Amino acid sequence: MSGEVLVKILSQAYEQKKTLPIVSFSSFFEQKKVGFRLNNDVSADIIYHTLMCIQRKTCVQDVLVEVLKVDSPNNDGAFSDCVYILANGTKQQVKEWVQPLHPKRVKQGYQHGTPIDAPQLKNDYHVFAVTWS
Repeated sequence: MSGEVLVKILSQAYEQKKTLPIVSFSSFFEQKKVGFRLNNDVSADIIYHTLMCIQRKTCVQDVLVEVLKVDSPNNDGAFSDCVYILANGTKQQVKEWVQPLHPKRVKQGYQHGTPIDAPQLKNDYHVFAVTWS
């Protein structure tokens, strides 16, 4: 994980302890190398390709990773059990898109309130939380 991404994570909600930090999905990938882990047994390759396909959909504004914790600064990993999909679609559509990742649930809205770095939603777009715990 780049120093820039780590600074972005640490500068967000860890200090405020109101919401958890979010970072763009693309921030965690460098030359298709996974820089985060989800709380499941799905391979990193499937995670990457599934989220990248979702990110590329014309009805998707963004895919964001909620950062639960960061390993030591010398380690390249962060841990997440939630991905947010900002989309102009339905909860059922999002469930179908993320099915290969075997999430525990998909619900509408942010889990812990709107993060301080949350992007402005486009008109008729919604936030869908995809969780594994």
